[in-house]
This record gives sequence, structure tokens and C-alpha cells, in this order.
Amino acid sequence: MPTFNVFVSIKKEDVPDNFLTEASAFIAKLLGKPESYVTVRVVPDQMMCHGGSTEPCGSVQLMSLGSLGPKNKDHSAEIGKFLEEKLKIKKDRFYITFFDIARNDCGYSGTTFA
Repeated sequence: MPTFNVFVSIKKEDVPDNFLTEASAFIAKLLGKPESYVTVRVVPDQMMCHGGSTEPCGSVQLMSLGSLGPKNKDHSAEIGKFLEEKLKIKKDRFYITFFDIARNDCGYSGTTFA
């Protein structure tokens, strides 16, 4: 159930057309999860300030059932590189918050993963 939420100050038209599908494949590979469970949400045109500056910036959340924790430093490096390349937002212009969700705290298809 990886969910990759990307809130950015850049305009919708500056998000590449294939960003959603590329991000979906990227997160699946990064976490070793089936892409059929990955959700990607991009919220552009956000009024944001980071470090006292309104230069392009963002706020990123990655939620998953497992695959997080000790590997977050590596995940952060890979996500930073990916977003800097694809969205042209410098990796020091966003934070990434990781959420390792308990199986009973995630509903899907009328039940939970517990």
C-alpha cells in the first residue's frame, strides 16, 4: 500500500505528463512492492515557503506497510534525486516524512491488511 504524496509549489503545467506513472514505478522498485498497490498523489500550485524563501519547494510523504525505518536514509537520497531530476526542485527544498503504517491501520477492499 505504498502511498507517495507530493505537495509542490510548482505549477501543474510544470509537472511532466508522465510523472505519475514514473513515480509509481519508482516507488514500487524502491520499496520492493508490487506496483499494483502503489498510489501516487501530486498536489501542484501550493502556496509554500521553505526556509524563508518561496523558490520552488515541496513537502513529501511516503507511507507503507513495512519497507521503511532503517532504510529511510537511502530512501531519502533516492527520492531526493528522483524529485530533483523530474520536478526540478532542489533536494534541499523539501522534507520527506516517512510513515510505517500498521497492517490493521490500513483499509483496502472492505477489510484491512491485518
